[in-house]
Amino acid sequence: MRELKVEVCGIKERCGAKHKVGDVFFIRGEGTLEVPDGKKVCLYALNSLIPFLTAKQREDELPHDDWIAETDVLCCPDPKGVEFKITAL
Repeated sequence: MRELKVEVCGIKERCGAKHKVGDVFFIRGEGTLEVPDGKKVCLYALNSLIPFLTAKQREDELPHDDWIAETDVLCCPDPKGVEFKITAL
């Protein structure tokens, strides 16, 4: 399974969890979450990202025309909140 970097790439108006642009966390190949020391991840944002992250880890196994391959930015559940960029490592 692919390893992923999830980075805060934008904040539309607000973030209750106080994320800042440039904050990152990682999804490792064995299905674990790695958060750099002193950082945190919003549980609500993570909950909305998990289904996509699971598919993105297995992107090589998806049909060639699947939308997962062309999507790399997602938003937290707050429409005025945080945008996350997902990059395969």
